[in-house]
Amino acid sequence: MKHCGRPLFFLVIVLAFLCAVSSFIFAGCGEETEQKKIELRDPSMEPVEDIPDDRQLTFDDVLYTEYVSEMAFSPDGSLLAWCKDFCEPGMMTRANNVFLTDLVDYTTVQLTSFEGAMIGGLKWSPDGARIAFLSDAVPSNAADETAGAIQVWAVGPGGQDAAPLTSAQGGVEEYGWRDGQTLLYTTPVERPGEEMEPGDSTVHVSELCDAPVCLFQLDLAGGEAAQVTRNDDRIMALSVSPDGRYAFYVRTQYKGFMPGHTYYADSSFHNYLLDLESGEEIQVFKEMRSTGGEAWSGDSETLYAVDLYYEENPYAFRAEALALDVSTGEECRIDLGWPRGMEMMSPFGLPNSPIRPTPDGFLAFLADGCNPRLARYTRSGESWEMAILEGEHQGNIFYAEVSPNGETVCYDHSNASQPPQVYAASLKGGEIVAPEAITALNPAFEERDFARSETITWEGSLGDPIEGVLFYPEGYESGNRYPLMLVIHGGPWECDKDRWQSYHWIDPYHILSQKGAFVLAPNYHGSTGYGENSIDFASSIQDGEFYGLVIEDIENGMERLIELGMVDENLLGTMGWSCGSIISNALIVHDQRFKVASCGAGGAEWVSEWGGSMFGDTFIETLFGSDPVENPDLFKDPAQAPFYDAARVETPVIMFQPAADVNVAPGMTWITYRGIQKHGSAPVELYIFPGEGHVPMLVPHQRRKMVEEQKWFDEYLFD
Repeated sequence: MKHCGRPLFFLVIVLAFLCAVSSFIFAGCGEETEQKKIELRDPSMEPVEDIPDDRQLTFDDVLYTEYVSEMAFSPDGSLLAWCKDFCEPGMMTRANNVFLTDLVDYTTVQLTSFEGAMIGGLKWSPDGARIAFLSDAVPSNAADETAGAIQVWAVGPGGQDAAPLTSAQGGVEEYGWRDGQTLLYTTPVERPGEEMEPGDSTVHVSELCDAPVCLFQLDLAGGEAAQVTRNDDRIMALSVSPDGRYAFYVRTQYKGFMPGHTYYADSSFHNYLLDLESGEEIQVFKEMRSTGGEAWSGDSETLYAVDLYYEENPYAFRAEALALDVSTGEECRIDLGWPRGMEMMSPFGLPNSPIRPTPDGFLAFLADGCNPRLARYTRSGESWEMAILEGEHQGNIFYAEVSPNGETVCYDHSNASQPPQVYAASLKGGEIVAPEAITALNPAFEERDFARSETITWEGSLGDPIEGVLFYPEGYESGNRYPLMLVIHGGPWECDKDRWQSYHWIDPYHILSQKGAFVLAPNYHGSTGYGENSIDFASSIQDGEFYGLVIEDIENGMERLIELGMVDENLLGTMGWSCGSIISNALIVHDQRFKVASCGAGGAEWVSEWGGSMFGDTFIETLFGSDPVENPDLFKDPAQAPFYDAARVETPVIMFQPAADVNVAPGMTWITYRGIQKHGSAPVELYIFPGEGHVPMLVPHQRRKMVEEQKWFDEYLFD
């Protein structure tokens, strides 16, 4: 199950978690007498200092953490606009503001001062006079029908004239600059039909888009908008060439953002290139079923696209690079020299192409497990030369932008125990040179200490190596045993990274390590990016193999830490959100040693998910090979639906469920809660967050989750 929670360009987790794909090269993997030889990477077991009480991370620190969600270079490369994602006491949700850093003297100024507005899609005008962005901010003169709708805004590089450029009644979904005075954008166009009465909030359930989304052109000087296309389907993923000649977009009849995200998952996506001068629209990249982003070369001669290539399972994909020569119409698939493909980068859960064009080629993020790599590709005739960039932060760069001249790179750097900052550096050949921090996010963290973390590997099911991030308890001393909390990622087609996670209120790694526990975040079978080509490992859990492989992977990691004398097997806990919750529910049925569990937005039966999730049919068919009507006995088998073994649960469980969740049906959690409450032999509590989607956005709900959860852990594990 994927996290979601913001509209369109803020669609955090449905795509974000769907597109966050990575892989890992396991040193020492090979064949010896036809048997797999695995070189395991055990924990270092080095001691960890105590963290004084006044230097420990607090709930407020978690809720009010600052992140950089987007960056954009000015046309001349001398300025960097960036968006800060933040929250402050008294705010009900997180919000954004735009900042500008001079890359000569590294001075920074704040350009917007919105209170509670969301911002995304930073784009400089070609003349460098304005920085545009999408926002749901409400200007003082907004008409009633457009108030709160997402519009294109712009602000000058001095912070002047911040105002909306569009006033589309249905809001703006995508946009791009054609030139300094002309804007292209997409907005829904209502179909003729019966008007709803005031107060009618009826929802018509359909996988088809409610209204066509068409392309418009806005003359900023005259303020007139003209409709460019008359399509009867939905335009998405709009990208305008730097010279303003072409617009690339994807069209679909469906609401979903990629195959698998409509109810029946039979959605088709078609890619088009529109010549804005002649009006000719041609279909391109016909073999690409699902796009992971696109990018134009600076000279507008090459269009790069990211193909989320998959064989049968649309969630188990490999991100590959395609290129279109616009003048000739020739297309090619670029040999990346990296079988696992590219890493779908997400600065803060937002969908983001892994390709960054340079004058001589492009930069790309390559999947490498917990530590993706940033590589440079240079065109040489008909082939491409690849170089993994050298630099002190390589392996812990999780989002980057490159200047138009290819000489400067700005990137987000962190690790699991070090909060993020943005660095600016020179890009010289195959090296990242002289990086310097240009942000000072989270100044309060200067007064905080964080327990050490490291990546480890162990042997999992099928003899495959399994990688995970291990957090040490504060004050750890070798020879002593400590509690262990499993923090299991969702998806299941996701991957935990060696990075500072954006959602610490969901996965409170450092709060738990401060309490004296090891925390293990395992990348079990199904995690994206592992294996020979990033598809086999991810698809291994299909056709009924899900629980068997995953539970063995996770328990083997747990047993390895017990075997090494690090973990007390009488002090075990498990937690997770979404699929992490689904797996935790299975673990407490399978293994009665767990003393505590926290399960958020995920249960232990599948019929409600099949019927109640927006992608339930595809998801269930992928995992089990059939649906509950075709094979009802399968979905009553406790081996595939642990709910039916609820009487075996001896672990105290605290549960959380957003009431408006369309990713994991609330009924899945309710049914599981009822089964444990009536038939289990341990306490169980359920908290519902009204009006919330898959990932709660209201800060009071996020805080309540942390407070109740930690009280539960204190009572049943740490006490």
